[in-house]
Amino acid sequence: METNEIHKTIKDALRAANAKFDTDGRTIWIDAGGRRTIAVCVTECHGDDEGVGEDAHTYSVSLHATFAGSFDVKASSESEAEEIVRDRFANEEIKVCDLELDSTEVSATEVD
Repeated sequence: METNEIHKTIKDALRAANAKFDTDGRTIWIDAGGRRTIAVCVTECHGDDEGVGEDAHTYSVSLHATFAGSFDVKASSESEAEEIVRDRFANEEIKVCDLELDSTEVSATEVD
């Protein structure tokens, strides 16, 4: 996949989420609210071939990000409050840009 395809995919997802963002064709700046901006740089990087010999392997690397936020809702129980927030997120009343990055996890699997 080329970098311009990745850039377009990210922009399309942000538009679908009604997120406010700006881009120069390489970096995408996302208004995260509260005077916070998230910058996503889309650029092709070439690894350093020095030291990579015949014993080099190919890995598929997965990046998982967890986002977090806190919302006050009126409900008769904790489970009802959780359901209200879950429904608001599912209906896109709470957008990803309203949330903060909580944690990331990277895992790699060798590809045959």
